[in-house]
Amino acid sequence: MRFAAALATAGLSLIALAAVVLPAGHEALAQPATTTIHVGDLYFCDPAYENGVCETTVSAGDTVEWQWVGSEMHTATECAGDFAGCPEPHLWDAPIQNAGSFSFTFDTPGAYLYRCQAHPDQMRGRVTVLTATQPSPSPQASPQPSPQASPAAQTPTPAAQPAGVPTAGGAPPQAGASAYWWLAIVGGGMLIAAAALLAARGLWRRDV
Repeated sequence: MRFAAALATAGLSLIALAAVVLPAGHEALAQPATTTIHVGDLYFCDPAYENGVCETTVSAGDTVEWQWVGSEMHTATECAGDFAGCPEPHLWDAPIQNAGSFSFTFDTPGAYLYRCQAHPDQMRGRVTVLTATQPSPSPQASPQPSPQASPAAQTPTPAAQPAGVPTAGGAPPQAGASAYWWLAIVGGGMLIAAAALLAARGLWRRDV
C-alpha cells in the first residue's frame, strides 16, 4: 500500500514538473530582436564601409533600425536587388534626413539591398534575413567589411533552407517540449502502475 502511494505521488510530481517545463521550453524560442545600423557621413555601419557594402544578418521577424549619426542628409532606401538602378517600388524608403531613426521589420527570409539615394556609390548595404530556426549571430552595429564587388555581382539570392527544417513544414522539436512529453509519459506511467497495484491488492483481499 505504501509503495503504491509513493509511486502515485512520484507520478503526480513528474506531471506537475512537466507543466513547468513546457512554458520554459516555449520561452526558449528565439524572440524578435532589433539590430541598429548607423547612418554616418558616406557610410552605413561604420566608416570602414565607405564605398563598400555594409553586411548585416538578422532572423525573420527581427527589426533593423537605421540611426543617423552624421551631419549630412542621407536616405536608407531598399533597391529591389539592383544597386545600380535601385528600381521602384521600394520595400522601404527612409526619407532624406540628417538626424533621427527609421525602422523596418523583416518577415521574409532572403537578401535585401539598400543604399543612400543621395550618395548611391559610397553608401550601400545588404541585410540577410535567415529563417527563424537558423542560428544567427547576435545583433551587431558594426559587422566586418566585405570586399567591394560590382553591382552586377551583388544581386541577392534567397537564404538557403537549413538542413534541420523538415521539408514537409514545421520546425524541429524544442528541448522544452521534448522534456515535457517525457515527464508526462513517465509520470502517467507511474500513476497507472500505482492504480494497478491498488487494484491487484483489492482483488487479492477479496480472494482471501
